[in-house]
Amino acid sequence: MSETHHRLRFILILGTLSATGPLSIDLYLPALPQMMRQFQTNASAIQLSLTACLLGLAFGQLIAGPLSDHYGRKKPLMIGFLAFGIASFLIALTHSIVMLIILRFIQGLAGASGQVLSRAVARDLFSGHALTNFYAVLNAVNGLFPILAPIIGGYMIKFVPWQGVFVLLGIIGVLLVA
Repeated sequence: MSETHHRLRFILILGTLSATGPLSIDLYLPALPQMMRQFQTNASAIQLSLTACLLGLAFGQLIAGPLSDHYGRKKPLMIGFLAFGIASFLIALTHSIVMLIILRFIQGLAGASGQVLSRAVARDLFSGHALTNFYAVLNAVNGLFPILAPIIGGYMIKFVPWQGVFVLLGIIGVLLVA
């Protein structure tokens, strides 16, 4: 494998890890009306699932950083993405708005590990100008997800129910563990 191929793969993996927040938020936005109908609730209750995910992402960053400093980067990252994948699959199976909100919080909590640890891994491997360059590339890759995720989500719900969006997030979580 060439050095360029290895570097691109590394950037893609760390970029995807760091984009779990935008992915878990923006990918399902087009499905909100469909979810509101299925859960037979109002927009405010469905939007609480967004708030729950954001709160999970915020609190998860406070947890993932210290855990990775104590246990190393790999274990918290693997556990975080396994939990992210499982929570995503469970969301696809839920029929309760309360469970949706709880699972979205857990999904955000677990997904925060990618946001924190992708940057920590980069900081561990690079310094100075190389770190600045890598962060710039990582941020560029990360900047694509909030643009592409709603488009992908909107396209998906034309063909599959809203649960398909969370199945995709679960697959992404499991693939990142692998």
